[in-house]
Amino acid sequence: MPNFKDSFKPDLLMKAATIATLVLLLAGLAISWSFNITHTGWWFLRAFGFMVLALVLLWRQCLHISETWLRVLLAVVVVEILAFFVIGRTVSFYLQGESYNEEFFFHLNPETARFALGAFTGMITLAVLYMLVAGVLAWLSMWKVQALKMGNRTFMIFPALLVTLTVDPDISQWAVLSMRQANSDEVLLSNIDWEGTGLNRNALYKMTDEITAGKNVVMIYLEGLERMYTDPSVFPGLTPFLTSAAEEGLTFTDISQTRGTSFTVAGILSSQCGTPLLFPPGPGGNDILKNGFLQEGFCVGDILDIAGYRNVFMGGASTRFAGKGLFLSAHGYNEVLGLEELTPLMDDPTYLNNWGLYDDTLLGLAADKFDELAANPGQPFNFTVLTVDTHPPSGTVSESCAPYPAIDNSIYHAIHCTDQLVGEFVEHIRQSPVWDDTIVMLMSDHLHMRNTGMDYYPEDYDRRLYVTMLNGDATGEISFPGAHMDVGPTLLGLMGVQHQQGFLAGRNLLNPEAPNQWIAPDNADRLAAITYLNINLLSRIETPLCEASPMYEMRDGVLSVAGRELDLSVRGRSMPLDIIGSTSALVTLVSNEGKVGLTFPTDLDTLDYVIYQFRNNSLFLILPAAMARELDPTAGDYEGLGIVFGNLQDGFTTLAKGVSLEAGFGVDTECGDLLTWSRALEPDTIGTERLAAICNNTVPAGSVWNEDAGTLTLESVSYTDLRYRAAFKRNARGWYTVNALIDLPPDPPPGSCDAYYGSMEVLIPGVQTPDGPASMMLRKIPGVPLTFELETIAPF
Repeated sequence: MPNFKDSFKPDLLMKAATIATLVLLLAGLAISWSFNITHTGWWFLRAFGFMVLALVLLWRQCLHISETWLRVLLAVVVVEILAFFVIGRTVSFYLQGESYNEEFFFHLNPETARFALGAFTGMITLAVLYMLVAGVLAWLSMWKVQALKMGNRTFMIFPALLVTLTVDPDISQWAVLSMRQANSDEVLLSNIDWEGTGLNRNALYKMTDEITAGKNVVMIYLEGLERMYTDPSVFPGLTPFLTSAAEEGLTFTDISQTRGTSFTVAGILSSQCGTPLLFPPGPGGNDILKNGFLQEGFCVGDILDIAGYRNVFMGGASTRFAGKGLFLSAHGYNEVLGLEELTPLMDDPTYLNNWGLYDDTLLGLAADKFDELAANPGQPFNFTVLTVDTHPPSGTVSESCAPYPAIDNSIYHAIHCTDQLVGEFVEHIRQSPVWDDTIVMLMSDHLHMRNTGMDYYPEDYDRRLYVTMLNGDATGEISFPGAHMDVGPTLLGLMGVQHQQGFLAGRNLLNPEAPNQWIAPDNADRLAAITYLNINLLSRIETPLCEASPMYEMRDGVLSVAGRELDLSVRGRSMPLDIIGSTSALVTLVSNEGKVGLTFPTDLDTLDYVIYQFRNNSLFLILPAAMARELDPTAGDYEGLGIVFGNLQDGFTTLAKGVSLEAGFGVDTECGDLLTWSRALEPDTIGTERLAAICNNTVPAGSVWNEDAGTLTLESVSYTDLRYRAAFKRNARGWYTVNALIDLPPDPPPGSCDAYYGSMEVLIPGVQTPDGPASMMLRKIPGVPLTFELETIAPF
């Protein structure tokens, strides 16, 4: 029987191809290592050892396959997998200075791949050639090898391969992260130590009531332009504008970068939403991107939107890259302008770098957009700008800039250039009539990644983000430690925006009453809790109806809806589960696409109004048996809670009878009919006659609309668990503002007919008008306290 060594004697070419394959893979590893800035030599030895051992063992296994085509196919597939592994690692090292990490997997999506095809054509070409050469070498090394018979020890190859996987530092790290994720899966609201982790539970609730505007704001995110670059003792004259701005304004000197904030979209998100972008390890984390980034979170853009601000974002790169546009659009931004939207506005559309617009073009267009925003003094604005010229690894220098004389290096020329351009842009803002009512925030989006200028970095420099705010009511330096997550609440406070919103991991650093607790950013309990809350409570990863199994589950005091733990809240207050069936019903919305979405409690007294407000949705409802039977009279007699599904167009059907929160339960659904039902619903088919029917076409005495006088009086308006008598007066714009509000007892008298305020809408089943009784709807004007627009009026 020929042995392993003898199998290579027939053909020197095959032996050479085998050696060349190994050399090729190791050469790729060496190239990636040349860009390293974080890992030790031990990391390289482990990666080197894995590559050698894996290839030898897999080759040994291939030699036992007698079928030539199968042997060659396995060899080619194995080598291509290893080559792809090497290429991905090299890309990660080239862009970040470290190997596979959360940032790499976050960007591993089709949109980023499409961008890379245009921006890095040369690298993509080399990668394809690398894969092609690796495949050819694998084929040459196996196509005429004499197969070996299976020996007694052949079965040991597979266990040896499994052990070999632990040698590679990245694969073993993935295993550790996966185990940590498995442990974090045990996190529940009931076992989060809110004080010990320094997290704010109130961030789970959207506090939308009576948010009022403050000053305008221009937020300028500086790509990788950290505080170190503005230190004249390290880089004299590199950033004269940013250095002087730090002396002029309010500067935060100890803002650190933490996990989940170290790349652009994460830096923007964490600074505006008060939570780092933490998600499960591996490509599965892209669910957060695909579903719109923390839709249930309430971020700076959301707060300003409700306060009546016009929110505009402008950046030189594509807003599709890494989901920036998706995030911003989901959180209050009215305009999101990037490469595709701005190129038609350029004098020379070919004047572009690998990432998009040069900063001189971007900031020139930004000055024009600022003037447009400032021309409407009646509307406050938030103008957010993201620079790009200082993007690693080498930066791109705008043609209009003078170079940095002290160091002839492209990244420093780019930093010096962006400083000049941002200074000119801020000076343009300073000359505007709205300057006195505008705050400018200058902030690093993250610390600089691996770049060509790192040889000039001082040793052991304590690197921090650059955060300076100009034209606020405060100046000087704030040395209290903070992170990205603290910037949003601090900025809102400086702007004078009135709100009650909590931020999960951020606090106003200027508020002396805020807790001064600094939790280590790598605290394992804190990271696990943030990851859990981001995914399960702050994100709305909508579940297709047919995958919502079980639909409801009550176990050990925890209620889950479509596999996601539920935390009840009303007007920002956490509510106990026992309100379901006693004072409240539980509502779960289903979209017309058949996806399970938002779940929330609503008061039993106003349930009819809530069902009407969501008249274009199908609903799951958990409610007392008596009320469930009103929706589905065919259900028969039973006690306890009922679970029904349906909508105002088609009616409701009972899914479960007599369930109990105390006893626990699980409710599954036969999704086929329900899916058809939800998709068949046509929007806007429910008329106002359904609104009038809530009160049986009656009008409360004292509820009167006088069109000529521009007055509206409502005898009783319910708002969650509160009731008021309200008087409205029409203003010059035709809006109705509350000019008198009188508290009423919370429990309405029998037979009364209240109006109802919720979801930015006042529903009025009955009101006396000059033309007789009618139903009305008013729509809240965002950002203007207690002011509404007449939306609909329909006579009985």
